[in-house]
Amino acid sequence: MQSKEYLPIIYVRGYAGSDKDVDETVNDPFYGFNSGSTHIRVGEKGTPEKFFFESPLLRLMADHGYRPVFDNKQLSSESKTIWIYRFYDITSPSFGSDNPIRQEMEEIAEGLRDLINRIKQQTGAPKIYLIAHSMGGLVCRSLMQKIYPDHAEKAEDHIDKLFTYGTPHGGIHFQVGGELIEGIRDTVRWNNSDDFGAQRMYEYFTPKLQEARTFNAKTFDSQSLGNAFSPDRVFCIIGTNARDYENAGGLAQKAVGQQSDGLVQIDKAYVRGAHRAYIHRTHGGRYGMVNSEEAYQNLQRFLFGDIKVKLSLSDVELSDRHNTFYQMEVWVSLRGLPTPIHEQAIDRYCPITVELTRDKPVPLFTAFLIPRYAVNTDNTCRYAIRLALHSFTKKERDWLFDSHIDQLPLWSDYLIVDVTADNCTYKAKYGWNSEQLAPNIDLNVGDNILLPQRGRDVIGTKASVKLEISQWQ
Repeated sequence: MQSKEYLPIIYVRGYAGSDKDVDETVNDPFYGFNSGSTHIRVGEKGTPEKFFFESPLLRLMADHGYRPVFDNKQLSSESKTIWIYRFYDITSPSFGSDNPIRQEMEEIAEGLRDLINRIKQQTGAPKIYLIAHSMGGLVCRSLMQKIYPDHAEKAEDHIDKLFTYGTPHGGIHFQVGGELIEGIRDTVRWNNSDDFGAQRMYEYFTPKLQEARTFNAKTFDSQSLGNAFSPDRVFCIIGTNARDYENAGGLAQKAVGQQSDGLVQIDKAYVRGAHRAYIHRTHGGRYGMVNSEEAYQNLQRFLFGDIKVKLSLSDVELSDRHNTFYQMEVWVSLRGLPTPIHEQAIDRYCPITVELTRDKPVPLFTAFLIPRYAVNTDNTCRYAIRLALHSFTKKERDWLFDSHIDQLPLWSDYLIVDVTADNCTYKAKYGWNSEQLAPNIDLNVGDNILLPQRGRDVIGTKASVKLEISQWQ
């Protein structure tokens, strides 16, 4: 395998609402990217246990040899550097300013462009990686979709990949109030909180050449990148644990609802067409997503991985769709990791549902692998995918389990796959856990893996999992 090219990383943090939040942010040299964690929830009941995750900053330093640059005035010629975009410094009076200001989204995005240009010039790197939490992802998108086009530039000439944690790509919405809360927020505009409403998102995502178009809430899709940047170069972490989000005394997660990370709703946390991972983490705090092993493993594999494995379910033929609807649960784990890197489950409000009704293959997950980090010495990555299909029947006004009161799936099994890298080629073996303990069946790239007989009896006589394996740069 050819050596991996490392590019400078810029971390863009999320929204600091109050003046106190701003001061806490600027008091931290790394704007929170150095925050670690000691808590993890495991098992079906989510039992808390002690688990140490040092922080994404320290792990990038230890695992990949990156060096942090917390003061952007101290420029570095090294490509393996992590830069903190300190855009809130100008908002804090703690540095002696008599006129601290809160910048508009477009100004913050313009400043990010300037920082990227300085880093490229100083390091000689052709592009950079962007890592963003929450509102930081919207800053990055404003740069891609508005600021670069306004300068007659293309985002792809400066940015290689974008990774977002809990970014409200579809805005922030509330389960209570019948849109009254959103209306007040977008009218009062307290500390730029209207940045999470559709009208402002349209403004800071839309280039000047298109501003003449009238904003239409029904047609504007805030979760689309348009033609500004390839969604294949974007990865979105989506949190599914609302209950552990402690900000504002728990009021935020109550207002937003359980189908969220406590602040951002699950169906608003991704860019259309981008790669995603659902993890049982909150927007922030002790069970936060930025300071989690699950998110970090997706991060490092997306940025530095050599292999891209796209999984989909083909030839689905589910019966009685008029009276029955189906939900598929998906878990993905990698050998040697203590936690799953992807979990779509019914009790976490994110199973695969709508896609099961279409004739095309159903996307399951896209995994990025680093063979040189494999547990064994032969560059073999082993991962396990658990699939579980549930059915529900509509009776009168309520959706009820048909014959599955105990929530047992119609079918479930583990697909175990080994992928080995050898001189820029890939060899794979697979096995279903119900039939053998270890992968022992050769798999050619692009071949379909037939489901076990029990799975085909339920999902379709030709139902199979398709693995598309390709090199990733």
